[in-house]
Amino acid sequence: MPEEQIVQAPGQAPVTDPKNLSGIQKVAVFFISIGMDNAVPILKQLDEFEMEQVTVQVAKMKNLPSEVVSTVVSEFYQMMLADKYVTQGGSDYAKDMLESAFGLDRARRLMKKVKAATEVTGFKLLQSVHPNELLNYLQKEHPQTIALILANMKHHQAAGIISELSTDLQGEVALRLASMGKTSPELLQEIEEALTAQMGGTITTHQSLGGGVKALAEILNSTSRGVEQTIMESLIQKDPELATEIKNLMFVFEDLNQLRDKDVQKILKGVDSKSLAMALKVASEDLRDKIFGNMSTMASEALREEIEFLGPVRLREVEEAQVEIVEQVREMENRGEIVLARAQQDEFVE
Repeated sequence: MPEEQIVQAPGQAPVTDPKNLSGIQKVAVFFISIGMDNAVPILKQLDEFEMEQVTVQVAKMKNLPSEVVSTVVSEFYQMMLADKYVTQGGSDYAKDMLESAFGLDRARRLMKKVKAATEVTGFKLLQSVHPNELLNYLQKEHPQTIALILANMKHHQAAGIISELSTDLQGEVALRLASMGKTSPELLQEIEEALTAQMGGTITTHQSLGGGVKALAEILNSTSRGVEQTIMESLIQKDPELATEIKNLMFVFEDLNQLRDKDVQKILKGVDSKSLAMALKVASEDLRDKIFGNMSTMASEALREEIEFLGPVRLREVEEAQVEIVEQVREMENRGEIVLARAQQDEFVE
């Protein structure tokens, strides 16, 4: 049995070995190294999810050792150089130039990274197809085919497509999307041939990891409330357990940051302070600010002290506290006490 993970408050865990950094953490180190004035224009090119992940990591990093920064910046420089050589003279030219600069082993590793970063599949090419053109094509296809294609698109784009399908087709596609696991290369080859004939482009045949309840939950989070309710009602009729699993994924603890202040204040009245302190242990700074901003000065100071008093805690305990609060939030929504509104979608008249 693996050891339980121990977590500390954001910003307390020192970064000492660049080999242990994830890709997102390396991006955060790079942004810190070039300064915010230079980082902001790059940050704006990321999608909302990527931007959130990077900024969370930036907020956690303090007093970075110079050797960590130097190693990460050097890796970025080498990758950019490799990409430049490929663009100028192709793979063979790039390989020769990189061998001269960094040696054979390093050149091979860089070329492998560049190839992985620049590989474009037919599914990725669908991102640039006009939604109306893609919708016209998909409406004629089997629900399983539609689900497979939506599973390989960005969530907000997939949400736009599924929102325009007929009500019956929405339910069928959603069920197949939620039930989807890995897709065989043979099936992807069939989809490739159809897409190539209809739209052009090629698909690199591999196992698709898209789909599943999490993917559908994220797509539904990007649809309107009306579309979401229609699809959920259909799923409840077809597979109640699956519908419950999806609903559980559609609102998570961090989503409290998207609620109206009025609703957050109602939630805080019914939440135990110890559970709240535990749940906030690894919460983002934005969510902490949201919570503290909806409490009295005395109450927020007491909560800050309680969080500090906890010290290192097990991640499992934090997650259990967050789930407990989310369940209370859902119960309050079911009773009509609060509204889990989506930002920029639902408008209210007082």
